[in-house]
Amino acid sequence: MSTHNHFRLLEQYQQYESVIHSLMESIMTSLNGVALLQDRQVQQQSIDYLSRAYPFVELLYSLDSNGIQLMDSAYSPTMSERNRRSPGKGSDRSQRPYMLAAKQKANAIVVTNPYLSIATHQLAISVVQHLVDEQGHDRGYLVINFNLRRLISYLNGDEMRFRCHRYFQWIYGLIGGLLILVSALLLYSAFESLLSVFDADSNVATGAFGTVILITLGMSIFDLGKTILEEEVLVNKDIHHHDSTRRTISRFMAAIIIAVSIEALLLMFKSLLDGDGGNQLLNAVWMLMAAVAMLTGLGVYLKLSRDSQGLDQGS
Repeated sequence: MSTHNHFRLLEQYQQYESVIHSLMESIMTSLNGVALLQDRQVQQQSIDYLSRAYPFVELLYSLDSNGIQLMDSAYSPTMSERNRRSPGKGSDRSQRPYMLAAKQKANAIVVTNPYLSIATHQLAISVVQHLVDEQGHDRGYLVINFNLRRLISYLNGDEMRFRCHRYFQWIYGLIGGLLILVSALLLYSAFESLLSVFDADSNVATGAFGTVILITLGMSIFDLGKTILEEEVLVNKDIHHHDSTRRTISRFMAAIIIAVSIEALLLMFKSLLDGDGGNQLLNAVWMLMAAVAMLTGLGVYLKLSRDSQGLDQGS
């Protein structure tokens, strides 16, 4: 159900690239690389320990001097899409960009740029250390993979929200689905009302307006449900980004303004046809004024938020 905004993740990565690289290098230097190269059990113990402190750590594996993976990868308990990952033993990684970069740097740590994982379809970062002993013998390479989305959430202090996000999506999905179901029931009722217009004893004008009211109300509720599904379920929005909040508020307010305006016009026309002395006409005018007030308020908010955002970027 979750859809990731990779562009926003890459923007955040570029903004804090130096901080992220420093953190990755500090995690790698905290490990005893030589001891981890040939011991699968120690690798698993290390990745379990790291994942408790850093939930964005995904896997750890070692390569020989030729770039061939020595043993199966050690996975963290919080590994994303773990069932889709292959064990990896014997894989040739000699032509990977990080291998080519680390090969020329003895005992140095190389941090890759973000890449889209083929297995999980999520952005990831790899950190590799080229291990060379004091005699100049090439011992091999130690590699750690990190989930970029979890890393950004960790740096933003959003780990708890990230874990609960999927449950929020299910709740919003249920709400949006129920609203769409209600709109379908209203459209069914409008169809029944349209058929009753052809009865001999019915008032065609009154029945037609009743049908239009049901259709427009169903359309408004459908648009609201669709907006909830698009904003909260189908698109993974960044709550820390100002544009996401502006877009959500604009879409919700636009749906409400359209619904109020249509109902006000229908009420106005119906009052003129019924000849009720203008009582409903006055209510319709107040509804139109409310729609204008909401539209004006939305315009002021968009203008002020855009100006404040420009000031923040300029400073």
